[in-house]
Amino acid sequence: MTIQLRDPNRKKRRLPLFIAAVLVVAAVFISLFRDMGVVDGWRLRKTERQLRGEVETLRRENALLKRTVEDLRGNPAVIEQEARRLGLIKEGENVIVVPQRQDSRPQAPSKPGAKRP
Repeated sequence: MTIQLRDPNRKKRRLPLFIAAVLVVAAVFISLFRDMGVVDGWRLRKTERQLRGEVETLRRENALLKRTVEDLRGNPAVIEQEARRLGLIKEGENVIVVPQRQDSRPQAPSKPGAKRP
């Protein structure tokens, strides 16, 4: 009498388990990498965070520009300061332009105790 170590129906019983495992792996792969899968969702969330940061930065910049516009429309001191920055002068003022010399270079102050050549 011989003892059978292997069951002849073993392959038939494993076939449904193998098919189920393949289907599960395929479903996971598809859910991760298909269009709008998990990986694309991660990318979209990252892009959304970046865009929200940019929007917030632009909102702050816009608020600053609005305050600047309001100051330029109604604050005489700011208007004069901007006009001066642009090189404008008041009526009756004279402008004196002092050109810089081409041959003069600013020299670094000498250190105490340093020998000069």
